[in-house]
Amino acid sequence: MLSIMPSLRTLSMFLLAVACCLSVSGQPLAAQQQLAASSPPITQSQTQPKPVPVTRRPPGQQRTLQQIGMVDIPGSPGFDTVAIANGKVLLAHTAASSLDVVDPAKRRVVAQIINLQSPRGVAVDQKNGKIYVAQAGNNSIAVINFEGWQYSGAIPLPQPPSTLALDESGERLYWSGATSDSLSVLDLSTRQNLGTLDLGGRPRGMVWDQERGVAFVVLQDTSEIVAVDPKLQIVSRFKLNASQPTEVVYDAHARRLYVAARSAVLAINDNDGSETSRVEAPLGVDGLWLNAESRTLYAASPGELTVIKADGGSLTVADRIPSDIKGHNVAYDSDNHIVFLPGGREGKSAMLLLRPMDAEQSGQQNIAAKVK
Repeated sequence: MLSIMPSLRTLSMFLLAVACCLSVSGQPLAAQQQLAASSPPITQSQTQPKPVPVTRRPPGQQRTLQQIGMVDIPGSPGFDTVAIANGKVLLAHTAASSLDVVDPAKRRVVAQIINLQSPRGVAVDQKNGKIYVAQAGNNSIAVINFEGWQYSGAIPLPQPPSTLALDESGERLYWSGATSDSLSVLDLSTRQNLGTLDLGGRPRGMVWDQERGVAFVVLQDTSEIVAVDPKLQIVSRFKLNASQPTEVVYDAHARRLYVAARSAVLAINDNDGSETSRVEAPLGVDGLWLNAESRTLYAASPGELTVIKADGGSLTVADRIPSDIKGHNVAYDSDNHIVFLPGGREGKSAMLLLRPMDAEQSGQQNIAAKVK
């Protein structure tokens, strides 16, 4: 009998441990599973993000960005456009048929406009508190209000829209065709399409130049940039010495167009179309965003964010930051000094948050104040 006693004690301790696992806070395991299953997906954004691997830099080379957070996004990866509005990040989440609104201070999605039909381009009217989203799936422009992030209706179009650009008045919306070589102008006050122009190539990126009153449009298949005025007249056409250009941003200070083209970023003179500078970039570079204050250009490609100094229109690579977030979009919030890199990781949607090293201290104070 004495030799059996240790086994009985061991068995008793094992049964006690099992009982503890079956109940937490007085709830049986089955009840806990039901509670977990009923939790909304948005709560997943509270999980602790994994650090992004950063390669070693040569001695003396300083980091330009530091990771400060990660936001998990509900739904499968697949984003088209990223924008900033009212201190929030807007994601045209094509794979989830939604517009996701992310609060960088709270580090989570705070609103979702669902059931959008293949959302593509996004245009923000900060003055009037409205957001316009191209819906390629039902030939319309969705209109969303800042207040409560409420969907207020859709404007029908004659064909599927893709990229959007709003003029400085907020009254005219330029939109490119998703399946054609066209550019059109929409009068937002009357909700009538004012006309359509055949560009002679497939449009991709587009940006509005307020000073000259033209829309610069990248034509991917013909490797060109065209400037279109409000009368839908092409006033300039620039041939690029690069293939498959996709995105463009405008630097009004340097009078340069920065263009992402396959495996390079180009600086183009906005007057005559001449190339003034270029830097190498990873194959598939697409998203571009200019931090005008620090003269820094961010270029996104799957698995890497390239940091480029744009001084006087001359481009120099300052840093290459690898990331396990695979995406092709990037945005910069000049108020909070945060770079946003949305994409996919291990089959799930996520967005990486980074801060420029020289703005780290002031940015932390802004975020802390907003959280309070």
